[in-house]
Amino acid sequence: MTEEVREWWELTARWFQDDVDLDVGINWTGVGVDDDLRLLLDVAGKDVLELGCGGGQCSVALAERGANVTGIDLSAEQLEFARELAAERDADVEFLQGDVTDLPFAGDGFDVAFNAYVFQWVDDLAACFRETHRVLREGGRFVFSMPHPVYELADPESHEIEASYFDTGRQVTPQDDLETDMVTYRHRVADVHNALVGAGFRVERMLEPGSPDPDDYEEGPWGERRPELLAKLPSTLVFEARAE
Repeated sequence: MTEEVREWWELTARWFQDDVDLDVGINWTGVGVDDDLRLLLDVAGKDVLELGCGGGQCSVALAERGANVTGIDLSAEQLEFARELAAERDADVEFLQGDVTDLPFAGDGFDVAFNAYVFQWVDDLAACFRETHRVLREGGRFVFSMPHPVYELADPESHEIEASYFDTGRQVTPQDDLETDMVTYRHRVADVHNALVGAGFRVERMLEPGSPDPDDYEEGPWGERRPELLAKLPSTLVFEARAE
């Protein structure tokens, strides 16, 4: 992950956590909480790594379900919030600052790695997936969700396609009230899949959760998730993979 991504999160972490106010749980779709945790199966007694733990809501949720959880994040501000949250709930989680493309762990140390809505911030997914494979034990599971690359191509009002699916890589979103712009990275579905396979994972499932009924959705906190558009295009892509 790049220095400009870290700088943006250091500036916005507290605002983000206050504005979104995520509940403790696995926020697979980026907004709201999916509390059934079936994607991660039974985590009790498992060594679990959250890649890009942010404010720690997911890590704390798994610790409360009996997992031995480690969370890593690029942002010191995010980690400070995460440690405060864990202390408030008396949850035993180890939080470390670091880059998901260069993990500060020995190999074969975890049974499960996961994250929710982090990989739009990571340029070099291949390096991240190689590192994740290295720290997972044989047969370890890797589960993550990310923004679906097709959703952001459409104008939220007209639903017309305004960008190319093939325009991958660095994407800059100007921030009116900040000197630092938000930088994310667009990845094609095939690129994500092939990077997983190249790192030694077996992809077991890809999911595109959604519904054709606009009434099944609520708008996001900044109006970026429009029910009418969500009923036409998936906004979330989920991968389940296993280390071989």
